[in-house]
Amino acid sequence: MPRQSTYSIDYWFDTITSGHRLSYEEALSLMDELSLYDMMRLANRLTSVQVGDTVTYAVSYNINYSNYCAASCPICAFYVPAKLKGKTQRGYELTVDDVKRELEKARGLGATEIHIVGGFNPYLPLEYYEEVFRTVKKYMPDATLKALTIPEIDFIARTTGNSLKETVLRLKEAGMEAHTGGGAEIFDPEVRKQITTKEKISGEKWLEDAKVIHSLGVPGNSTMTYGHVEEWKHIVDHIIKIRENQREVPGFLSFIPLKFSPENTPLKKMGKVTMPASGDKDLKVIALARILAGEDLRNISVYWVSIGKEIAQVALNGGGSDLVGTAYSEKIFGATDRHEATTVEEMNEIVWQAGKIPAQRDTFYRIRAYA
Repeated sequence: MPRQSTYSIDYWFDTITSGHRLSYEEALSLMDELSLYDMMRLANRLTSVQVGDTVTYAVSYNINYSNYCAASCPICAFYVPAKLKGKTQRGYELTVDDVKRELEKARGLGATEIHIVGGFNPYLPLEYYEEVFRTVKKYMPDATLKALTIPEIDFIARTTGNSLKETVLRLKEAGMEAHTGGGAEIFDPEVRKQITTKEKISGEKWLEDAKVIHSLGVPGNSTMTYGHVEEWKHIVDHIIKIRENQREVPGFLSFIPLKFSPENTPLKKMGKVTMPASGDKDLKVIALARILAGEDLRNISVYWVSIGKEIAQVALNGGGSDLVGTAYSEKIFGATDRHEATTVEEMNEIVWQAGKIPAQRDTFYRIRAYA
């Protein structure tokens, strides 16, 4: 594509809707050419073509089975070092009876999706996860079980002596219907080594594992954590890698940018991050995701828990087409002092006020009911 002084919104819109996927260089060029406002206008036009004016969300309930973690990543405020098990009151592991109590709460809230993640707990056997998953499907058979990040699945395989394939098949047999897509962080290795530890798989391995998991019939979301030590070039690279992985082995249900919340994290204590990313950056990330990946991942999700409801609402007119879910009982972001809560009624109102049409969906983005 020849470089010109200025490309119009119409030019970029026509280029993308003709089926052309923007390259890394083209993406950086677009960001140089267009203001935030124009990027959002372009993204909103693409959203209208790709998914229409409906904005979806799931009625989801989060269960965090344990906060003991062998990784202890600088980006995380949730974990308790696994080596401290038995030496601190801050760590926990849910029993099956604990899970049953959580499911009673979920059932009372009308949850249609159970979202399960935790730390890299080296003390839990594969049978623990199988029992938890079977319990979920026994007590809430009509709810979809979306469980574990890709690095969690890889860690469970490694620490229990099973192959990734065998681990996935056993978890699937126990009731896991989708993975959560978490743990992608930022793929660039230089950035990644500042925000994670060697216990967490590399970005390249995350992408490889996703292909294996998807090939075994377990789809899931894809994510990116931004607002820490990354630059825009790393964000562009990350989104394009997700897009190309999807084109090679489909299985991603959505793309969810996750804004880094620095409170109580080692990264903030080290002085590498002092405050969250700006609202402008949040909006630009959502718009960029739609522009770069919307044709292959049509569900570009706006996680209101991480960016706040006000910015999330604005983003629905700038590329976002999904609010992820109600996230009842969310604890990961809660550990960073972001104690957000919502209701189905509030989700609907956020969407209506943005001039869009709210709809409850299932985990696989099938509409369950319009508001």
